[in-house]
Amino acid sequence: MKKIMFGFVLVLFAGQSHAWQEKKVPKVLLMGDSIRMAYAPVVEKMLEGRVEIISQKANGGDSANVLKNLDAWVLQYQPDLVHLNCGLHDLKFDKKTMMYQVSLEEYESNLRNIVIQIREKTKARIVFALTTPIIDERHAQRKASFDRFEKDVLAFNAVALKVMDTLKVPVNDLHEIVVRGNTGKMLGKDGTHYTPEGNQKLAQAVTDTVKRQLVLLEAKPWLPPKADPEKTKTYQKEEKSRDEQVPQSFRNLKVPAFQQPVSANAWDKERKAVHQKVVDTLGYLPERAKTPHSEVLSIELNPNYRLESIRIDNPELPGITAYLILPRQLKQALPCVMWLHSSSYDRNHVITPNSNGGEISLAEVLVSKGYAVFAPDAIWYGERGEKGPNGLLELGRTAQESLTKFHLWMGRTLWGIFVHDDQVALDYLVSRPEVDKKRIAATGMSMGSTRAWWLAAVDERISSVISVACMTRYQNLIRHGQLKAHGIYYFSYGLLRHFDTEAVLALIAPRPLLILTGDLDHGSPIDGIQELDKELNKIYGTLGAKSNFRNVIYPDTGHVYTPEMRNELLEWLTKTLK
Repeated sequence: MKKIMFGFVLVLFAGQSHAWQEKKVPKVLLMGDSIRMAYAPVVEKMLEGRVEIISQKANGGDSANVLKNLDAWVLQYQPDLVHLNCGLHDLKFDKKTMMYQVSLEEYESNLRNIVIQIREKTKARIVFALTTPIIDERHAQRKASFDRFEKDVLAFNAVALKVMDTLKVPVNDLHEIVVRGNTGKMLGKDGTHYTPEGNQKLAQAVTDTVKRQLVLLEAKPWLPPKADPEKTKTYQKEEKSRDEQVPQSFRNLKVPAFQQPVSANAWDKERKAVHQKVVDTLGYLPERAKTPHSEVLSIELNPNYRLESIRIDNPELPGITAYLILPRQLKQALPCVMWLHSSSYDRNHVITPNSNGGEISLAEVLVSKGYAVFAPDAIWYGERGEKGPNGLLELGRTAQESLTKFHLWMGRTLWGIFVHDDQVALDYLVSRPEVDKKRIAATGMSMGSTRAWWLAAVDERISSVISVACMTRYQNLIRHGQLKAHGIYYFSYGLLRHFDTEAVLALIAPRPLLILTGDLDHGSPIDGIQELDKELNKIYGTLGAKSNFRNVIYPDTGHVYTPEMRNELLEWLTKTLK
């Protein structure tokens, strides 16, 4: 068994924090047979400095053997996360006795007992990995006393999946990762074990799954936001004081008014020029491939949904990591919610419980209501955080500052990269047969909200928009001295030389647009929301689509995602996508 010193170190997780910080290194225990023994050293290298990997030198063998040795191999270490597989030995078919080494009934019982004991005797989160494929002909050439068959792999995996679903244990589908990666090339001559390239692919899937589960391990209990009238008084008092400090020249800033179209026909003619001005503020952006190349990193089966972790190629820029989350049983192409994360989180936030206005993760709720969910990472988030100008030396705010400087030299804004990357992700999304490309909504909170309405403004493939807690009219932001409320990533070139954000939002009309804002949100001054409400009601009325625009202002509410906002989101999706 190989150990890494356990203690306090500087460690980075692809999750809620994007800065080096001092924290206790989690213990990750890899348990399993010879397949695990081959990929474990690669996983250890991939996670070096981030976790303590515990991986037994002994082959775990069948499920009965794992159960017998559970104390010595797992429980004594009190791990934070257990990644477990067994099945390859259970399904050995003895040529003399014509029996499996462990029957399907015993296998089911053993797996159940393994999970129950780990849960009762540790606080570990558990992931089960399905048994990888067998190539029957290659295995037969070994001329061993036993056979292994792919049909038995499928049968034992089906039993394992049933047990894990019942016990609510996520399943790492290594079997499909091999099938998608080309079984013939990944498997070695014995039809059971893997080439170095195959082990690399398996290790990548395990590492991706481990990182995701560690983020979920840190999820905090649900604390619904509470209205506080005293908070309102304080907000208003502070706003008045701050307004008085804003120099007159900024308060009296003259921005050209957006020229409302006089008719739907007039807007058809004028829209193209407005669209071009909006796009030009983003700067010179790389060309996009018609259908970007992609790779599935891991596939996770949860009781209520299937998650694919994907890397999408992005010429001239770091590849985009994303999740596509689907129902386990899919009969037809589904409407899809493109969920865009905020500045505080990454794509994992959509699958995190106790967030986005509810105890159950937003992804699980959306999938249960018949939607696909797609969640791409922005440029310095998740795995992309390591790909900036200074790699792991710069993360979080320092990363965005360096990226801003770099992209200015390249003639573009960092916000332009956000919009460009979300379009690349959308290019990938519409290529997926599981998704109805004519019914795609964009939504998010805070930075994710802004990503959603900008994306919809420049790209008509977005058919509905829900903006949660971050709709801003820039003049009002300046008048209230609140430019500091948004990071440096947020800004584009010269927009206010032409018009304010009502023109950007007008590009969405007549497609459905829902705006949800608290009246105590520093980054979204409420007088700006009221101005936008007036302008947008005009253009939606002109286009004969008044019912496609809705603006809700929540009293005594700050920059939060409330249960009421989640309910509004769900009702809007039903109205506009179903």
